[in-house]
Amino acid sequence: MTIRPIKQIRNIYGYVRVSTQEQVRSGVSLRQQQDAITTFVQEKYNREVDEFFIDDGVSGTRPILERPGSKELTDAIDEYDVVICTRLDRLSRTANDLLNTIPHLEEAGVTLFFCEQFGDVPICYPKAKDDKGLRNRFDMNDMANKIMLMVLSAVAEIERATVKDRLAEGKLDWAGRGYFIGGTAPYGFDIVAEQHGNKTRKKLVPNEEEMDILEIIHGLYSRGKRAKAISKELQSFHGVTMPYHKVNKILNRQIQGLI
Repeated sequence: MTIRPIKQIRNIYGYVRVSTQEQVRSGVSLRQQQDAITTFVQEKYNREVDEFFIDDGVSGTRPILERPGSKELTDAIDEYDVVICTRLDRLSRTANDLLNTIPHLEEAGVTLFFCEQFGDVPICYPKAKDDKGLRNRFDMNDMANKIMLMVLSAVAEIERATVKDRLAEGKLDWAGRGYFIGGTAPYGFDIVAEQHGNKTRKKLVPNEEEMDILEIIHGLYSRGKRAKAISKELQSFHGVTMPYHKVNKILNRQIQGLI
């Protein structure tokens, strides 16, 4: 496809994003995205990318303006800038965020490409004063195009939900075998790592000293003491410094049957 040359191109920016889950699951990397964008720019414009904006380990469900890299990008862009991502889901995994962002980019006079998904068809493009803009661009005012973007965004959301469910299922499987699936060890326990093939799994083991303190806390609570009173008694009679909010957290876990 031949694109009508615009009067000037100020800057060409690349935006790349990956979450930790995606890297583990499919090997999607920032470098792969950067290489694809660099190749696209060299072939299309015969120049280099001026700057890459990067979100590493950031979920695409976070709004564009709330991610460090994409926020810097939106602050930097101006009329006749070009922005290139590899795919829609790199910019955002939610349809509403995409459909709200793309018109703003077009209004600002920015050209936007998703080079691996739409090739050299721009999703938005600066409108010329003497016409209605590029005829064979991806017209966001066309309802069919808008619906297609919504469908593609919905697919990205479904993919994310599926990955999340599968990860959760895996964690539940390990939890069912008595392993700790993440977070900070609750008071009274230590985390011990065990090797399973090339993966490290964690187990909770009782900490005897902390278990003794837990027994004191539960005993005081059973006698009607509340968190602040228990905190003071631990300090005065047992030499243990524990803020009342931590005592309260322990008591809440007891009420919920977690310890």
